[in-house]
Amino acid sequence: MEHSEAYTEFFRQLNATGMERAYGAYAPNTLERIYDWESSDVEKTIWRGFKYKDDADLAELVTKLQRYDGIEALKERYSKGITASESSWKMVFIAEALYKATLIDDYLDYIIGYYDKTNDFGVVSVLSHLKPCKKLYRFFKSVYLDSNDSTARSVAVDGMLCCKGYIKDPESFEERTELVGMTRAFMSDDRLLRRKKLLRFENGEFDNIPRTYGLCKKMSREEAIRYAREKKSQDDPGEMVTGIIDATESGVYIVYYEPENTYIPSVLSDDLNEKPSVGDKVVILKKQKGQATIIRKES
Repeated sequence: MEHSEAYTEFFRQLNATGMERAYGAYAPNTLERIYDWESSDVEKTIWRGFKYKDDADLAELVTKLQRYDGIEALKERYSKGITASESSWKMVFIAEALYKATLIDDYLDYIIGYYDKTNDFGVVSVLSHLKPCKKLYRFFKSVYLDSNDSTARSVAVDGMLCCKGYIKDPESFEERTELVGMTRAFMSDDRLLRRKKLLRFENGEFDNIPRTYGLCKKMSREEAIRYAREKKSQDDPGEMVTGIIDATESGVYIVYYEPENTYIPSVLSDDLNEKPSVGDKVVILKKQKGQATIIRKES
């Protein structure tokens, strides 16, 4: 009989070498997708690979075994590693699998400790895909505030958004992408400014940020025509207000307007001589619809 696609994928990854092995991964839902008559063979292979070859890439699949006590095997391997003061990505994968299976946050301590030793942003990424808890939120806050690595800080922001419920599914790339506007507003190389941003976020002030700003929106022909007519008929002189630039990307600035606790996507005026930076106080021409225009930077 012909094998299932999941079975073929599993053994292809098992036998992979070099870069294919390094950048590949076992599908977490392998055991759910294989045929019943394949399960004995696959489970035996997973068990032997982890138990006798120490293949930590199999750790998450080990927790789902029906014919073997995978959780106990993982706990034994984890205990040995802790006793031996082992510091490795293997232990990270084992601790990650145990946390996913048990939700005991003590297993997070090893992963966080490994990050403290290595400052590897990949560890932050691993943690940002786990079920949120208070310990994870404290960790993401510390990385966001203290890390000199902008990539690590960006991933930590995703983790914070998961912990606060803005991202419902930590594994969902689509949900993370939809919050690009909010994510941009966190970005700054200035630690003091990041602390201020974090306070605003925790006070709920980031809820007003246009979350999907910068993404393409699909619309019907009728919607496009209606949108064009609305823009054409718009006659809005706007008002002059002051704000603080919180983020910038691709020529668009996110300006925090304190009186309304809101964030306004803004572009530079053609007459502006000096380009402002994140943290600068600026005067903007605020419209009722569309982007605002940065008129000048205040000293």
